[in-house]
Amino acid sequence: MAALNLQELSLILDQDLIIHPDDIHQALATARQHLDSPRPDSQQVLAAEVPVEEEYQAEVKKLRYEGNFEKGILVVYQGGILDSGHREFLFKVLGAVGCSLKDIALVSTRHLLELPPESIDQLSPSKCLVFGSFNHPVMKFKTTNYEIVSGEREYFFADALEDLPDNVQLKRNLWNGLQVLFQIKK
Repeated sequence: MAALNLQELSLILDQDLIIHPDDIHQALATARQHLDSPRPDSQQVLAAEVPVEEEYQAEVKKLRYEGNFEKGILVVYQGGILDSGHREFLFKVLGAVGCSLKDIALVSTRHLLELPPESIDQLSPSKCLVFGSFNHPVMKFKTTNYEIVSGEREYFFADALEDLPDNVQLKRNLWNGLQVLFQIKK
């Protein structure tokens, strides 16, 4: 069977394939053991294995997200898992500005912090909505919550999703800022 590249694999896999860095290192160690055995074509095999390793390493370091990212909007929420109540609140707010899961890339800070700082740039979103506060280079763009920061892309920072549903003033601030960001006149 011929080896398939990632694009060809994506045509036959109907679910996301997640490759853990430890699995790559283990597979590469096994492959190197086989390559170390004396064979006349070992140099050719080694040369063929290097691009595969680089391809997998690049895939591992890509930003994984939920959604289809059709409108180029990155939504980052503080934490690892978004509980159902906060998820419902987030999608109600996004629906009010004309967005759904198909329009955004939804990412947890837990995943974002595992990646190199340039992972957001590789995704190249037009807008970044950040809920919460965490130690990441994207936070350097934050001036104050609920204000739009323009530049290469538009950034909008808000309080953590856990703080918003029960606080009327914070919800009002969020709505007013999102109206400006998405140019909604109501």
